[in-house]
Amino acid sequence: MKEYFKHGTKVLFYGDSITDASRDRENPLHMGYGYANKIADIYTALYPNSGVQFYNRGIGGNRLSDLLDRYHEDVCPVKPDFVSVLVGINDTWRRYDRGLIVTEADFEKQYRDLLGRIRLDFLQSPIMVIEPFLLPTDPEKTVYWEDLTPKIEIVKSLAKEMADFYLPSGQLFDEAMKDGYSPFQLSEDGVHPTNTGHAYLAVKWLQMVGVL
Repeated sequence: MKEYFKHGTKVLFYGDSITDASRDRENPLHMGYGYANKIADIYTALYPNSGVQFYNRGIGGNRLSDLLDRYHEDVCPVKPDFVSVLVGINDTWRRYDRGLIVTEADFEKQYRDLLGRIRLDFLQSPIMVIEPFLLPTDPEKTVYWEDLTPKIEIVKSLAKEMADFYLPSGQLFDEAMKDGYSPFQLSEDGVHPTNTGHAYLAVKWLQMVGVL
């Protein structure tokens, strides 16, 4: 266990509804009720004098294109010292509920653009990429895998090339189920974690940077 962040570090969580987790968007310091909030709470409890500031800029329903569109509004003003990104499931989901197809080429271009902007604007800021995931609790979403699988491979490849940390959440949730968790304990709809699922993701995130 170690105090990974320097005093006063600004940590930004960027993504879709999984990160958003019902945060109060009128309050720029509200962390929501998901993994981002749990990470902030655990870290602050362990190191109450660290002065680390945590920011949540997740918005439900967002795809990569949305994160790119609001980058200058939501990321740049924070001037983060560490950026955690979780996005991708909606780029698949919108194909099946709205017919909006994001090709693998477009997905890779957009994700590369996002990571490239962060790297260019915040050269010294480490990046954590969290893999998009789908748990087996909704049979109707099984078809999503044909679109999601190649996108996960793209995320994994880009993280290896451009990020500092890669959290293989799908693999980690699989391990949790092998250890005795049921899929429904982790996510009722396969996409959005339960409180237990968020807690599990938060612990794995903190273990990734060596805090736990």
